[in-house]
Amino acid sequence: MTAKKKYPVQDVLLFGALMFIYLIATLFLFHRQTVSYGGLYPSDMGSYVAEIQGLDSGYQYPYPILFLTGKLFLLFTTPKHAMAMATALWNGLTPIILKYYFDKFLQARETGDFRRGILSTLLVFSILLMSMVYPLTYLGRYHEPGEDFLYRYLGTFTPNPYHNATYLTARPFSVPVFFLFADILTFYEKEDRWLHPKYVLFSLFLLLSTLAKPSFTLVLAGTAGVIMLWRLAAGGFRGVKSFFQMGIWFIPTFLVLLYQFGDVFRAGGKGDGGIGFGFMTAWSKATDNAPLSIFLGILFPLTVLLFCLLHREFPNLLKFSWQFYLGALVTLTFLYEKGYRLPHVNFSWGYMYGLFFTYAVSLLVLAGNTLKRRQPAWQLGIQWLAYGLHMICGIDYFRVLLQGGLFH
Repeated sequence: MTAKKKYPVQDVLLFGALMFIYLIATLFLFHRQTVSYGGLYPSDMGSYVAEIQGLDSGYQYPYPILFLTGKLFLLFTTPKHAMAMATALWNGLTPIILKYYFDKFLQARETGDFRRGILSTLLVFSILLMSMVYPLTYLGRYHEPGEDFLYRYLGTFTPNPYHNATYLTARPFSVPVFFLFADILTFYEKEDRWLHPKYVLFSLFLLLSTLAKPSFTLVLAGTAGVIMLWRLAAGGFRGVKSFFQMGIWFIPTFLVLLYQFGDVFRAGGKGDGGIGFGFMTAWSKATDNAPLSIFLGILFPLTVLLFCLLHREFPNLLKFSWQFYLGALVTLTFLYEKGYRLPHVNFSWGYMYGLFFTYAVSLLVLAGNTLKRRQPAWQLGIQWLAYGLHMICGIDYFRVLLQGGLFH
């Protein structure tokens, strides 16, 4: 039996250094959001700080993980510091979990090649800085009131919304759910087991993600349901037992969703009208050119997809990432919250998860194709160029946030 290889010291040192910088930078940002430093750094942190103090924030938050963590830190420090530290803690888990999956995909430990480990580390932190593409003439500039042409995020959205602490809290749980389910899709129909370790882990992380913020869960559950039902029907319903053997592991999360949506979004409840169905009803509040917004948000993954299709290579993980993205796209396009929540476009959070996972998987596929030279250099160059555009905009966008600019 071959022993697992240890992480090369070069990779450990690099990851540790970048992790330290990332934690300091994000803690700085989150603290400034909580204090609204200089009247800048717009976010929902003010409501979150009120919530952990037991004050009326004006909203309901039936997803308690961030707030319970904030209350724990509140035992030792001020409310604003407590919320900043709680957000930094949960957000700081994401690069660690991503590192595990990136190393696994790139076979960084199996090969013992420290260069693959370093590549994995660099890709992990780059994915956490990538953003939507916007005109490079915006670089170094801020959005000023009345200057609509400087909107970067609005309507296009980003895979890294650092102005929303609950999204960031749910993400370290959502990452293993995504990769676990992609793996489960490859074998659940061949299994005849009600209890499987991966089913248990999937169910646990899905539940935790839902308790942190249900946005990811709504897209994942919808996408998973469509995929599993399609496969069931395509197989002549011979896999009914396997369908239920896997499907029952969604039940704990469904029960939590019933509680979360039971009052907040039902008509006449605190959601002020419930959930509506209409084409672009909410999204049109944020953009008047949805096709352009979609293109600017998905340029890099779309480029990778096109070249994979050109070579008739469509890895299962890439396929699932696009299925998940399409599920998120449909959700944002047709669902909206009525009443005062309508202009909030809250179904965009699930769409941003769709962006994040298509970016992450596309980056892994591109790195793998580059290492194995599966495509001509000029084609790989075009894909890395698209990646570079997202990185340049992402670094600039993160700079804007760190300096207190509007996230719009």
